[in-house]
Parts: sequence; C-alpha cells; structure tokens
Amino acid sequence: MARIAVLKGGTSMERDVSLLTGGRVQHALERLGHTVYPLDIEESTTRRLVELEPDAAFVCLHGIGGEDGTVQALLETLNIPYTGSGPLASNRCMDGDQAKRVLRASGIPTPPFRTFWRRAMNEMGASAALDLAAEEVGYPLAVKPARQGSALGLSRLEDGERLLDAVYEAFGYDTKVLLERWVEGQEILAPILQPPGEEPRVLTLVEVRPQEGMYNFEAKYTPGMTDFAIPAEVPAAAVSRLEEAALSAYRALGCSGFARVDMILEGGTPWVLDANTIPGFTETSTFPLAAEAAGISFEELVETILEGALRPGAPAKL
Repeated sequence: MARIAVLKGGTSMERDVSLLTGGRVQHALERLGHTVYPLDIEESTTRRLVELEPDAAFVCLHGIGGEDGTVQALLETLNIPYTGSGPLASNRCMDGDQAKRVLRASGIPTPPFRTFWRRAMNEMGASAALDLAAEEVGYPLAVKPARQGSALGLSRLEDGERLLDAVYEAFGYDTKVLLERWVEGQEILAPILQPPGEEPRVLTLVEVRPQEGMYNFEAKYTPGMTDFAIPAEVPAAAVSRLEEAALSAYRALGCSGFARVDMILEGGTPWVLDANTIPGFTETSTFPLAAEAAGISFEELVETILEGALRPGAPAKL
C-alpha cells in the first residue's frame, strides 16, 4: 500500500466542489488500504509535502491553481508523482482560448470564436471590435471567461443588445474572455480513462439534460436539476464520431491518465467545446457515474488513476 497526499480545497471559485471530490477520493483510498494525508491547499502546503514525502499526490483541485498546471509544476519540483495531466496539458485545457486553437490546428471541430483581453479593452479600445467579432462568430453566441470551469460567468446572447455587459460580467471572472458560437444540439460528455500502459478509452458517452436552461454551476452540482442519459441516446452512427473526436482532442491537448471532453452533437457533427483535466468526482458528477455504467466501481476508478502516478518508468507528462 502507498502513502498518498490528497490535494483539495484551495482558493478557486470551485473550492466547495473540490472539497467534496477530495473527501470522496480520500475515503475510497482509505477503503483500498492506502495511508492518506488530506491537504487543504494553503501557504504551508509545500512544507507539509516536503515533510510527508508521500509516494504520490492525488490532485482533486478544481479551477485556478489545480487545473492550470500550477500544482503539477510544484509537484514535479518536489519529485512527487501525481495523478492526471502535466503542467502544459493542464494549462492548455484550462485556457479555452489555447485549447480551441490547438483543436482548430488539429482539424478537430470546435465552434468559431474570438478572444478579448481586458487590457485590450481598457488600453486599446477593443470594445469597438466587439460587434464585428460577434457578427463573424454569429448569434446566438456564448460569452464566457477563457479560464474558468463549471460554466461560471457564462452568458448566452441572442443579439448584441447586452454584448458589452456580458463581456464585462465575464471579465469579473477572468482577464480573458471568449465569444463563441452557441451550437444547438445534444450535450454530450465523454469521460476518458487511460490505465497505465494502455491507450485512452471513452468509458461511456453521457448525455446531459438540464431541467431548466443551461448546464451551469447550479445545474451541475444541485441534485435533481439535471437528468443524465447513460449511455447517451444518440444514433449508433454518431457514437464512433463522438468517441473519435473526444479521443483526438484528448491526444491533441496532451492529456494523461483521465479527462472529460465536452461536446455538442449538432446534426452529425461532434463539436468539441473543451476538455476538463480534473473533472468532479462528487455524487452527482458524470465521470464516476459513467465509470459505474461501464462496470467500474468508484474504488476501482480511483485505484486505476492512482496506478498511473505510481507506475515505475511512466513516460513524462506534457
């Protein structure tokens, strides 16, 4: 059995969800017989990690600080193996602008978009280009922070009446904002697991059906506000296209171990929206639900992910 530090909490807007994910992972590791050291991220975290010298860290940090490569780079400096993707892949996936540019360059369908920085708005008068960008992207469109998870700061616009307000609302969450064409269709999530020494595979496609409006933060984490079809109810011919798009995105972005790729199936086209390198593992989270549907218990899922960190001679992570 191993000595595992479970990193959770932190200061991002997804702190509460991270605590739930971390607590559930901690209990699973304990049931598996590992010695677990739960660490809520704070100023003493690095010193505690140096003192503990754990065999590995199980990263359960959502949002800034956990999914952007920050803690991954720190763990590499401390020579502590860790779960999930490396610093570069984490940073790419956390930044929707970077991720979409990689997807586009790789020929993977992703909705048209334009990027605005707050500095350009404040110092270069970039607000004068908003209407032009919106027309090029096309309505309806999404306005959202480039580096924020769980649909925080997301607005849907049918026209340009509230465009400037929506952009500045998104700037409340990030200094970089995306205007992205709103794609209508079935919302499909592809949880991907990559056991050590094996190729990544989609566990089970999940179809998301919010009870009201968008699949936002409240809909994600409030029991009863979203229904799921597991497996997703899509035409048989679309399943292979969805899985191929998800796995292509996973590889193009340099992900490792596990991730979740979010897509919209519009007609026959699987549009990739983004990839999440540390998806939630709460009771309502889609990743463990998909694993269960694929015949993998929560403990087996956690152990498989951990084995990827503990495996001797594992390839370096991006």
